[in-house]
Amino acid sequence: MKSAACALRRFGQAPGFRIGPPAVWRILCHIGAALFLVTATLTSSAQSVPARGTPVVVTARIEGLIMPPTRDYIAHALRRAEDTGAQCLLVQINTPGGQAEAMRGIAQLFLNARVPIVAYVAPDGAQAASAGAIVALAANILAMAPATNIGAAHPVLMTGGDIPGDMKTKMVNDMAAFSRALAEKRKKSPQIAEQFVRNSISLSASEALKDHIADLIAPSRSFLLQTINGRRVETAAGPVTLHTNGARQEAEEPSWIQALLMVLLNPNVALILGAVALYGIIAEIQHPGAIVPGVAGSIALILSLYAMSVLSVNAAGVALILLAFLLFGIDLYAPTHGVLTVGGIASFIVGALMIFNDAQTGVQVSLVVVVSLALVTALFFGTILAALVRARRRPPGSGPETLIGQSGVARTNLDPNGLVFCDGAFWKAINVGAEPVRAGDAVRVVARDGLTLRVQRAEAHQPEPVYVQQELTQ
Repeated sequence: MKSAACALRRFGQAPGFRIGPPAVWRILCHIGAALFLVTATLTSSAQSVPARGTPVVVTARIEGLIMPPTRDYIAHALRRAEDTGAQCLLVQINTPGGQAEAMRGIAQLFLNARVPIVAYVAPDGAQAASAGAIVALAANILAMAPATNIGAAHPVLMTGGDIPGDMKTKMVNDMAAFSRALAEKRKKSPQIAEQFVRNSISLSASEALKDHIADLIAPSRSFLLQTINGRRVETAAGPVTLHTNGARQEAEEPSWIQALLMVLLNPNVALILGAVALYGIIAEIQHPGAIVPGVAGSIALILSLYAMSVLSVNAAGVALILLAFLLFGIDLYAPTHGVLTVGGIASFIVGALMIFNDAQTGVQVSLVVVVSLALVTALFFGTILAALVRARRRPPGSGPETLIGQSGVARTNLDPNGLVFCDGAFWKAINVGAEPVRAGDAVRVVARDGLTLRVQRAEAHQPEPVYVQQELTQ
């Protein structure tokens, strides 16, 4: 390298060869030498790198219910595998089932993938049931860990019962045809795949291997990758030979938004959010200006409505839950001594058990969650009812009318409407006095109109000090 730089320098200093000032020429010579060095270094490093690097396998997981966020997560993992040139996308499955639309979306992703898809039912004791079984059938290679099972893909209601009427025949025929088509595409037993749907059969790992549903039984991922090395599979981009022996596994995790949506779309979580929303809204009505219950209730209500829109709720279940809260609300103001609260609890339990009956996910709302929510709801309204009963039994002159004449503090400017804090609670207030009321001023209640107080400033503002500039004389 030094000889090349010296040669360039001598060439630039040759007699009769001048293209510019000597300083400029020296700079050009140094740049040429540097470029020569960089080119030589890159060439030597390229020769030292093997033609083929360490193979990469992108991994993903399907756990819990298969829902739209699950489909989005798998789509993101598949894009990463295709963009990085991974040998395959390995999807570990452990699911009781899920939404039919989301299941079809994942199966279509597998069928149109440009990289091989390997479905692995694991760990030991895992299942690929219902929608999970059909997703597994869509993969190029289906492996199962010992003591796992696959199947039971008959469409059912949320409570586990059969779909009523002609809708059952329509859905079963459609799902059976789809399962059979997937099995034929992946060279698996179409008869067994159809029986998954029509007769809800379920197979152990060894039975699935014997009946040509599973391709192999793998006790671990490393064993799986070693076994499928060299296999040739058909993808949407053409035939591909797998090179997975010693491959580096790169896990693709769901984003925080996808993880949050997966939690929200749990029926139990959706039901709890709906109850929290109603608690917060009612608490805000009982204590106007508290703000926190109203904000928390509004957020919970939005999240609950989103979950219910995806989970396909039962109208009768929603009506029963709303009736329950209506009965609770009436009992707060009607002298029924808690009779309506008991009816509200019964209505809430029945409605909560029915609310997701139309969702074909193969699971049901937990009875423990329903009963616990019913007890919490009864305690919530019972506490409010007890406080109202005590208020009704107070002697004359000790009830809410005693607010008249009491003092409070303005929390906002009253011009003329605002908020004041009086008798341990926030109240809407109207300034009816002649003097303005600013935040922090003491006020006195002169009248009450429902949940709105009419107030006036209790004490005059302190006059601001007046500074007089005095002339200095010498």
